[in-house]
Amino acid sequence: MIHSYRRGGTALFVIVLAAACGPDSNPTSVEQSSIGVHSSGERGRNEQATSASQAVLSANAQIVRSAPSLVPPGAPLAPFVESRLYAIANVAVHDALNSIDPRFARYADEGPIERDASAAAAALTAAHDAILGAAPGAAASTNAWYAVSMAPLGDGDDVARGVAIGQRSAAAILARRAGDHTDGGGVAPYTPGSNAGDYRFTFPFNTPGFDFFGTGGFADASQWGATVAPFVIQSASDFRVPKPYGASSNAAAVLTPRYTQDFNEVKALGCAGCAARSATQTEIALFWKENSPTGWNTLATSVIANRKLDAWQSARLFALLEMAEFDGYAASLESKYYYNFWRPVSAVALADADGNPETSSQAEWEVLAFPTPPVPDYPSAHSTAGGAGAAVIEAVVHGRTGTISMTSGSLRGVTRTFASPSAAAAENALSRIYIGYHFRHATEAGVLQGRAVGAYVAAHALRPLDGGDED
Repeated sequence: MIHSYRRGGTALFVIVLAAACGPDSNPTSVEQSSIGVHSSGERGRNEQATSASQAVLSANAQIVRSAPSLVPPGAPLAPFVESRLYAIANVAVHDALNSIDPRFARYADEGPIERDASAAAAALTAAHDAILGAAPGAAASTNAWYAVSMAPLGDGDDVARGVAIGQRSAAAILARRAGDHTDGGGVAPYTPGSNAGDYRFTFPFNTPGFDFFGTGGFADASQWGATVAPFVIQSASDFRVPKPYGASSNAAAVLTPRYTQDFNEVKALGCAGCAARSATQTEIALFWKENSPTGWNTLATSVIANRKLDAWQSARLFALLEMAEFDGYAASLESKYYYNFWRPVSAVALADADGNPETSSQAEWEVLAFPTPPVPDYPSAHSTAGGAGAAVIEAVVHGRTGTISMTSGSLRGVTRTFASPSAAAAENALSRIYIGYHFRHATEAGVLQGRAVGAYVAAHALRPLDGGDED
């Protein structure tokens, strides 16, 4: 079956439109917010029912629901584009809460502290305005969600102050990200190499319908890592991974014993009809196919429930997690296009000409879940995102997450359980071998890169104030 890359217009239109949903702020006002009129007693009771913690979780859920609006219906959403929305909106919620009760350093908002404001109103409004600024296509559903969520809070002065703080916090982060160079999607002409190990356009992105620049095909986000502004790390290149297989060139890399081992592993386990892949490995491959910003958001929600984190802790965890996801993708894409290493599907097709007598081609070999994403292999961005997510979560809750159970949007009806975020990150990395997208070396390098990015983000952003504890 042809993947949805072929739907909703050309791939270039899809990707550029997805990345171009920048901070076109559409702030709310008290009059626009559909706040109901209640007596002070009723308002007080409902305020307790709609707690700040509930508001944070509700806001986060609406942020996730809004992501599909970044692309035309049925089109694939690039995870690095998705992570931008999640980071912006969750930072807005975090900053709003800490503009009322400052427990952690704010990221963008520098306005005065308003201790008498409604924290729930601030969180809900911050999410609403940030979503509309970063994903205006989600306006209808977000406005409806906001009206229902705000109605129980009433129309008191504390709610009005909370609304104002939410507006201010969303405006601050949207303004800060307005010039982050994501509006073009990092798409540019790309010319693949011709030596063994060099990245080649993969099907269907090597067909005339994807040859937008006259170079023979399409490679996504080839300039993203080099041009976008990270949220926390100073430069994506600061986290560049070592050379593939430690070799002097891609052609030399494919002659190494480790490459030979990785090649034969993914050839045996990663194809659509691979008999050597177990049912459990197939489940792992499809379970983790979901975009990482969404999957790790789900995992973080499970940790929040396990640890009973309060609104401030929850908002901080979501914000740090998604900033690390965005910065992890920037670092991964920078490394990918620095080394330009080929994907397994190309390696298997061209193995008879790679100079390695221990590898062999196989006709019609194709990945388990078609198509291979149109970016180079090394390092695995999915693994980088997993490493970043695990590092942030473990830094924030000091590793005491409890058993984590989570579901996946890419394999519904299945629940998988992990002893720790690191265990989840390890399985997430393995999934990219079983699905046929990556060599093991790329997944291992990705996890290490992601852990470095996540640790940096957790250490340098949204720090506890006055020597307070993380959780």
